[in-house]
This record gives sequence, C-alpha cells and structure tokens, in this order.
Amino acid sequence: MRNRKVFDGQRGLVLAIFITSMFVNILILTAPLYMLQLFSKVMTSGSLTTLAALTIGAAIALFFYFTFDWLRQRLASRLGARLEVAHGPTVMSGLVDDRELFDAVGNQPVRDLQELRGFVTSPYFTALLDAPWSIMFVAVIFMFHPLLGFVALAGILTLLALAIMNELTSRNVNKQGSATAQKANRTADEVFRNADVARSMGKTPALIKRWRAEALNAVDYANTANNRISFSTSIAKFVRMGLQIAIMGTGVILVLRNELSPGLMLAASILLGRAAAPVEQAISGWSAFLQVRQSVQRLNFLFARRAATKDLMELPAPEGYLAVEDATVIVPEHQQPLVFGVDFQLKPGMSLGLIGPSGAGKTTLARAIVGLQPLTRGFIRIDDSALTDWPVEQIGQYIGFLPQRVELFAGTIAENIATMDPDAAPSLIVEAAKTAQVHDLILSMPKGYNTDVGQMGERLSAGQRQRIGLARAFYGDRKLIVLDEPNANLDPDGEQALARAIGTATSRGAVVVIVTHRHNILRQLTHAGMMQGGRLVKFGPSKDVLNAATTPIAEAAKADGSNVTMFRRHSGAQTQAKVVGESS
Repeated sequence: MRNRKVFDGQRGLVLAIFITSMFVNILILTAPLYMLQLFSKVMTSGSLTTLAALTIGAAIALFFYFTFDWLRQRLASRLGARLEVAHGPTVMSGLVDDRELFDAVGNQPVRDLQELRGFVTSPYFTALLDAPWSIMFVAVIFMFHPLLGFVALAGILTLLALAIMNELTSRNVNKQGSATAQKANRTADEVFRNADVARSMGKTPALIKRWRAEALNAVDYANTANNRISFSTSIAKFVRMGLQIAIMGTGVILVLRNELSPGLMLAASILLGRAAAPVEQAISGWSAFLQVRQSVQRLNFLFARRAATKDLMELPAPEGYLAVEDATVIVPEHQQPLVFGVDFQLKPGMSLGLIGPSGAGKTTLARAIVGLQPLTRGFIRIDDSALTDWPVEQIGQYIGFLPQRVELFAGTIAENIATMDPDAAPSLIVEAAKTAQVHDLILSMPKGYNTDVGQMGERLSAGQRQRIGLARAFYGDRKLIVLDEPNANLDPDGEQALARAIGTATSRGAVVVIVTHRHNILRQLTHAGMMQGGRLVKFGPSKDVLNAATTPIAEAAKADGSNVTMFRRHSGAQTQAKVVGESS
C-alpha cells in the first residue's frame, strides 16, 4: 500500500487557490494606484473626466477583486470538504483495524480531520496564503522611495521575528497541552460510559475529581501557550501601528524635501498596512496553526502505518479448517505470557469449549483466533493459510465473533444483526435470527425487527443484547464462529437456545469456539480445552475433559461434607448448580 500524505491528490485545487490568491493580492494595489493617480493627474489638472475614468477603472478592478476573493473562499471550502471526505474512510478503517493505534490516540484522528477542514476554511489559512505577497508590497514601496522601502522592510522583518519567536516559545507547550487535553477527553468518555455504575455506587465525585485534575493540567498548558501567543500578538499590533506612524512620518519628511509626492506617501502607507496585515493575523492565529500542524502530523503517521500493511491477494473461499500453532501472546505490561504455546486443530463441523479460571488466557486466545490480538509467536491458520495472509475484508465475511461485552449500534435490531450493512438481504437477517434461536423473541417486540435498540442497545436487557449479538455472529456464511461467554447473561431457556444454535451452525460445517465458565454447555460440543496460566493443559473430546475437570471438585466436596450439608440445608435443590459453578 502506497504511503500517502494529507494533501496528496489535492495539488490541482491547492494550485487554483494559490492562483486566485495571486490575483487577489495584485488587485489590492487598486486603492493605492487610484489614490496616486488622483494626486498626480486629477488634482493637478482638475479634470472631472479623468476622475470619472479612473473611478470606473477602479470599480471594475474592485469587482474582479471581489470575484477572485469569493472564488478563493469557495475553493478553500471545497478543499476542506474534499480532505475530510477523501481521508475519512481511511482514518476510520485505520483506527478500527489498528487496535494499538486506537489505544494510543483514541478517535483523535477523526477530530483532526474536522480541525483541518475548519482551519482551511478559516481566515488564518488565507492569511498564510497572503503573507508571502507582503514581499511584493515592500518591493513596490521601494519603488516609491528607498528610504520608505527600508522602513517597511524593517517592520516586516520585525513581524517575522515575532512569528519565529511565537513558534519557538509555543510549540512544545501547545503540543503538551494537546496531549493532556486528549487524555482528559478520554477520561471524560470513560466516566460517561460508566455513568450508571458511578452514580449507583456514589463514586461520581471521585471520578469527576480524577477528570478535573487532568482537565486542569490541560488548561494550564493551554493558558501558558495562549499567554505567550497573546503577548506576541499584542507586540505585533504595536509594531504594525508603529510602522504606520513611521511610514507616514518618513513620508512627510520626504514630501517636505520634495523627494516624494503626497499621493505616493499615502499609497505607501496603504501598501504597508496591507503587507503587515496577513503577518499580524498569522501571528494571532498561531495557536490554530500549531493545532492543525499536529493534526496533519498525526494523520500522516496514521497513513504511514496503513501503508506499512501489505495489499493481500484474495484467497479461495475457506472451507473452515482451523489450526492454532504454537500461539503465544506476550505484552510489555505483563511479565508472564498471556497465552503460551497453544496448539490444536478443528475440522469443519467441530466445536470447542474453552474453560479455566479467570485470567487463564481464554479471552486473549479467542481474540487471537479472530485476528484481534496479534501473536508474538505462532500462527492462526484457516485452511492452511495464516490469518494474517487473508485480506481482512475477505476473511471477515466468514468469521463471526461475540465479545464478552456486547454493545449494539444505535439503530434497529435488523441493522444490528447485519452490522449496519445497508445492502443486507432481509432473508439472511431472519435466517441468522432463527439460527440464534432469537427470531420469536424479536417478533414479540413492539416493532419486531424494526425495533430501535437505542444507544449501545440500552433499550434491551443484557440477555436480549447478548442474543442479538449472537444472531449477529451467525449472520451470513460464517465458517468460524467464536463466542466469548455467550451464556453469561442467559437464562435456562436462553442456554438451550444457544445449544441449538451451535448445533445448527456445526451441522452446516462451521467451526464454533466458545469461552465459558458454565460447564453444562460443554456437553453440546465435540471438544473441550482447559486453560491455566496461558497454557492449554487439557484438550480432547468434551466428555473426557469435563470429567477431568469435575473429578477434583467432587473429591473436594466429599472431603468437606459439613460444608456441603450446610449448603443443602440453606439452598436445597440448588446444590448441583453450586458445585458446577465452583468447578468453573
């Protein structure tokens, strides 16, 4: 994949903006030239005809000035829109596909695109375009008189020095402020996501205090940067006004010496004001420029990471053979591997239940199987091809995944089952719901498949969200289905429906892998595996693994008969459920 930059593909539009800026700045000479002609021709001759001709000419020039200035604004607006439209999908897919990058920057690149569009359409962008033309205006002033030219040049160089000082004093502070602001925003997002827990447990003040500390840190950096930029802006205004006085004073002296006409003196003053204005405006907008420069750097970094991924050739549609070879996951934050040396194979139509204590590596292995967790060593293979050799868009059509925490999109049940695919066939949506044994549940809702689930599925219960998520995992021609704790929020009827759904999927040749703490579901699977400390310590037919897992629990129960009796006395028929729960 070719490494591209933010402004790649926009050269024609940028060139058009540059050309219109050239005409705008040339036509700015209308006012001083008109004034010069008034003093040199009209006031000396007293000809009203000459005045009328000059005025008509100036009006025509101003009309063209208006036209080119309006066209430049339109082109800048189009450039901003094209940048966001062109790069939006790349940014979104880059954040979705690159979990490491998303963990580092969150959704900041999306906001970076919006900030870039806003900057391109702002007056600060046009000020940057106009600033180089200040040299032309100074050159014209030199043509009026060298002394006026040196005064103008000294003033412009002073403003440029202020701009450089602004850059040196504000760059690092602004960068640190941006980073701390991003951190504060991400903390705020976490507080909002966990608002129910915080409010119910009375921890809202503690969480707000944590966010406030980060927000105040960001405010301190922002205030420091703004204070420095404001200081430079005030000095720039002082210098510009001083230049106006200096150029007028020098001009008066030259007029008194008969070295300059009054018209040239006034024209020089107007030109100097025009030369200094974009530089001054650029200094006042330096904070916005620094922000957008960081945005461009972050976007280019994202594009570079995307370019580092190879364009993969599509492979034949998979049959569904799954092979896990020496799968190992090591992350810097943990001293021990999360998953270490896991090996097993499953043929189409087989199913596997992964059991073991919390922290044993089951979820990490499940995420690795579907390509969400990169392996440090080893391979996940589908039909003998490593998962990393498949184009994500292609293999994703054949993989169904249900995470531990099921979150739905804001939309209807049908849209969520189809993962918001606008071209999804209704028959496939219904088929997936029937496979997941949730069709009748959906029909019992007020609007059936058109029922709106609300933000993140808040209008549904946890069990209903899980079953809708299960239907989503079964949607389409899935050859590999990985379910992480699919029965965590299910009642007995839901568990039976899950078992039937797994049977339906395996009967048509899919491989199903389940992470579970409930052993009852293992009886419906062909294989089971027990994980401990990141290792797959047992693997085989589910009946054999289940017996091996429950035997130590039964022996422990016999050795502690008093506790079991006490439990029976208080819990009655639920004793068996207690033992099974303990075995997980």
